[in-house]
Amino acid sequence: MVIAVILLGIAVIWQRESGTRREELGLDMAPGIDEPGPVKEYSCDCEPEEILTPEMMQLAESQFQAGEPSGPTEALELFWQMEIADPSGQTEIIEPTGRIDIVVDTVDRTLTVFSDGRPYRKFPVAVGKSSTPSPPGQWQVVSKGAWSGGFGTRWLGLNMPWGKYGIHGTNKPWQIGDLVSAGCIRMLNHDVELIHDWIPIGTQVVIIGNCFGPLRNPRREIGPGERGPDVLAVQKRLKMLGFDPGAQDGMYEQSTIDAVKEFQKGHSMRITGVVTDEVYDALGLFLFE
Repeated sequence: MVIAVILLGIAVIWQRESGTRREELGLDMAPGIDEPGPVKEYSCDCEPEEILTPEMMQLAESQFQAGEPSGPTEALELFWQMEIADPSGQTEIIEPTGRIDIVVDTVDRTLTVFSDGRPYRKFPVAVGKSSTPSPPGQWQVVSKGAWSGGFGTRWLGLNMPWGKYGIHGTNKPWQIGDLVSAGCIRMLNHDVELIHDWIPIGTQVVIIGNCFGPLRNPRREIGPGERGPDVLAVQKRLKMLGFDPGAQDGMYEQSTIDAVKEFQKGHSMRITGVVTDEVYDALGLFLFE
């Protein structure tokens, strides 16, 4: 209860000081968390874990500002360190003037902004869990927005065809540096606010470093209606082996199902149209640590 009250107080002050406003600036790629079906599974799920009623927020803020309770936890100490000391290592940052590219390293948990091909500024980030990894590959920024709540204060949407992923802020700054998201890239709010103004629509974003490649750990069964980078990996491998999966778009639809059935038939497997561990292995899609 004590820790909950402290964290609620932080959330209140964090949101008030950031002065967020809900405004969409680009294409309609806003984070979708209430959509039915498989899209929800592969979209960012970074909403607050509990609903803060006005009464709860008022109580938490009054107790926090009054200094009750005392004794900060390790998470609170980390929070204040990140707020007092700019993790980017400088007090004033000049906007880069060259062509902007972004590289996200999911092993180091960093986001690096490049200007004309040279590293310009590096930021700490949180990335996807091993069960929902940040999709590796080369993407583009297709939308920009100002948000609030679990998405922090800014949103940079990426053009992943199987779900709504992006780079955004967070209301849980103590998780920066960890593997915690459903695939999105989380930044400290003051960092994402900074780069949001630098990044034009169309900016290239390269995500690297996932030791499992496009696969989840553990590998999941893939059936009709599923979407994700693992589906795309299956489609590409089927195509390479001479089976036509249709569009290679990360969506497990009828043409891909039919290709999997043909693959299963050709390898004397039970014909189900579902990608199981047996199918992964036969396709040569293994997990490597």
